[in-house]
Amino acid sequence: MVLEPNMNVLLSTQWEMKTMPDLQSLIDSLPFYVIIVNEDHEIVLANKAVEQKLNVELRDIIGKYCPKVIHGSDGPVHFCPLEASAAHNKPIEFEYFEPSMTSWISSAIYPIEGMVAKNKRLFFHMVQDIDQRKRTEAELLQTVKRLDKVIHSTVKAITKTVEKRDPYTSGHQQRVSRLGEEIAKLMGLSDEQVAGIVVAGLVHDIGKIAVPLEILSKPGKINVYEYHLIKDHSETGYDILKEIEFPWPVAEIVLQHHERMDGSGYPRGLKGNEIIQEARVLSVADVVEAMSSHRPYRQAFGMEFALNEIKKNKGIMYDPDAVEACLEVIQKGFYFA
Repeated sequence: MVLEPNMNVLLSTQWEMKTMPDLQSLIDSLPFYVIIVNEDHEIVLANKAVEQKLNVELRDIIGKYCPKVIHGSDGPVHFCPLEASAAHNKPIEFEYFEPSMTSWISSAIYPIEGMVAKNKRLFFHMVQDIDQRKRTEAELLQTVKRLDKVIHSTVKAITKTVEKRDPYTSGHQQRVSRLGEEIAKLMGLSDEQVAGIVVAGLVHDIGKIAVPLEILSKPGKINVYEYHLIKDHSETGYDILKEIEFPWPVAEIVLQHHERMDGSGYPRGLKGNEIIQEARVLSVADVVEAMSSHRPYRQAFGMEFALNEIKKNKGIMYDPDAVEACLEVIQKGFYFA
């Protein structure tokens, strides 16, 4: 077949070329399968990779019906991209499993603007075996799942360690984690940020393991010395967690969860955006759960009291977006089990 190329398409006026590269040689140099077909599925050109794969001579397939040659089909196969590409005059790219090759295939077809054969539009069809890539991706996914399981098992072990010593702290952490997750989702934070908040919530008070139990469970008010011992728990938690290579900034979230937007928090007195977003979310969840729940040293203030606290200090002590999201989460029916 004679190709009738539009030379303005094939050659750039910015380059001086004495000879036009041979198209057959060009596609033969490509390591994947290349077939140039017309809109009626007739093979116009193919490269040596196709010849080797099908174990045929190229001259024997030129002009033949592509679905018959490639798939042994008398009509277009259901995943053939040519029909859609021809109908919309646009590239079509996708991946699929080819049973006859027992491999995953990347298939892409592109309309060739300005090139025709016997007045029929031509399409550049590229097919690549991506089975090894797919296998590698599957193996990586399994590895990620195993690592995720290990991480969450580690977090559960840490949580249980706290629970054995202080059931109030453990239950608090789980509830804060749940509320923090819902707030983060409603705020539209990324999946990575949400996951980090969930994990940090489950261990954010791990530092209280260094606080004497008689202080944590002391009925009535605590003195200044005892208060400072309790305040140290965020830094202690950071020291415990910083050596664990979480895929999220868990240790930093734990360190900052008592920081406040106006700088009145601890341990660093950070302000505004100096506090990472995950910690700003967790601090709201922490305050709401702590105020609405019973503690050994006081009765629960109740949810209404807790919500009034964050509303009153929205934008002052607490991140305004996190506060609004928390109020909406509670309004939608969230409750601590």
